[in-house]
Amino acid sequence: MFRNLFKKKDPIEKFWQYFIDHEKKLYNLREEDIEKVFRDLYILINKVNNQLTFSTPVPLIDGKREITIKASSIGNNFPDVIRLVEAAPKMEKFTIIAFEQRNDDEHETTVNDIKLTRDDVFFHYTYDQEYTTFYLKLYIKGFEEENDDYYRVAFDLLEVVIGEYVLGTEITEIEFNKFHSTDELLPINDLPKILEDIKLEN
Repeated sequence: MFRNLFKKKDPIEKFWQYFIDHEKKLYNLREEDIEKVFRDLYILINKVNNQLTFSTPVPLIDGKREITIKASSIGNNFPDVIRLVEAAPKMEKFTIIAFEQRNDDEHETTVNDIKLTRDDVFFHYTYDQEYTTFYLKLYIKGFEEENDDYYRVAFDLLEVVIGEYVLGTEITEIEFNKFHSTDELLPINDLPKILEDIKLEN
């Protein structure tokens, strides 16, 4: 009995309790509140898994506040994202989304001083049907192997092009290369269709 008195609260429960306790502030999210609110939420989500992140556009979407829970494109984190989203309480003013979604309207991503557009990235791929493995070779304009920002911004662009869940579950391995010529390469915008066709074939 005494052991139950000191039982720690589930970190997932604590994360969503913050939403319930601060519903009005989260919904009306003002610029001056963002730093504190985001700091509190990052502390709580890190208790669930320190590689999980979240995002929310400041403008409301169809009158609701969208919150996207993300796995940092790491497959091992996917179960925690799913558990966290499935545990969300019913909140009329919020839409909770699992994983960064594909966004056909988004054209570029930026990390620090590095910016990539869809026109900057090309690819080649190998698909092994027997083992259902998809090997992706990216060719990036201006790519610098020693600059970690290029890898981060390229991953961000892939999330925009195909979505985080597809990136983490359907791409087996990614190789990063500097772009030299479009010979035998495909524009990154062709990647979603290729992945969809492969899925249909299987």
